[in-house]
Amino acid sequence: MLERRLAKGASGYDRDTFERCLCRTEPVGEISHPQLESLKPGEAAGMLVGGTLTQLTASLGTPYAFDPPAGSVFFFDEVGERPYRIDRMLTQLRLSGLLARASAIVFGELPNCDEPGGSPAARAVVRDVLTDFPGPILYGLPSGHTTGATLTLPFGVRSRVVSGPRPVLVIEEAAVT
Repeated sequence: MLERRLAKGASGYDRDTFERCLCRTEPVGEISHPQLESLKPGEAAGMLVGGTLTQLTASLGTPYAFDPPAGSVFFFDEVGERPYRIDRMLTQLRLSGLLARASAIVFGELPNCDEPGGSPAARAVVRDVLTDFPGPILYGLPSGHTTGATLTLPFGVRSRVVSGPRPVLVIEEAAVT
């Protein structure tokens, strides 16, 4: 996936976040985007972890199961999964107790995840399934599977989610030393 993004040049990846994450020894700082929106207000911090919903849920029950520490900030990505599947995967993560470990959740764009015809939309399913989630939720960060240039995110580092009028993910420590 990385090679295909880099081969596209500026249209495939965001050079700024790529360089801040991989080429600097100071904290990355704020990562935001005009399409990023707050689904649930609040502020929370923790280690940034996550990945593609399909892969994370498929790992459960294996020796390689998704096993984030309590208080983590989850980033969830997906592409081409219909809303009922997004509902099933989030419900599985909730019932397994993993969502209770999250202090905040950030979703990618979830391209091609709306029902053909537009309803229900993946965004609406996320909001409905996570109604009782106590922390902030952001939606639409173009990282991972995107329709445009992808923002680079470093997993395994301290981060903070600020949800509100200007939603932002703040990476509070360097991704490289």
